[in-house]
Amino acid sequence: MTTSHRTTDDDLVLNDPTHAEPLGHGNSPAAWTLVLLLLAGSLLAGVGMLADLFVLVIAGAVVAVAGLVAGFIMGKAGKGTKGHAEPARH
Repeated sequence: MTTSHRTTDDDLVLNDPTHAEPLGHGNSPAAWTLVLLLLAGSLLAGVGMLADLFVLVIAGAVVAVAGLVAGFIMGKAGKGTKGHAEPARH
């Protein structure tokens, strides 16, 4: 059974030496950008549906897809929880 404890940074860390890195939980610029754009797109699409404005529904869908793309690109650019790609450890 693996136990856990809190570090000074209040990040959950497992007491297993193979998993000693703090968990990021998505708290990164890439994740925040993705979530904010998805929320904005959903809000636009929802308002468009209620107001019966097809153009606003399409605009919301475009914003949501842009959020997915932006989050993916920012993650690959090192703005995610992992940062830049690290070499594999053996």
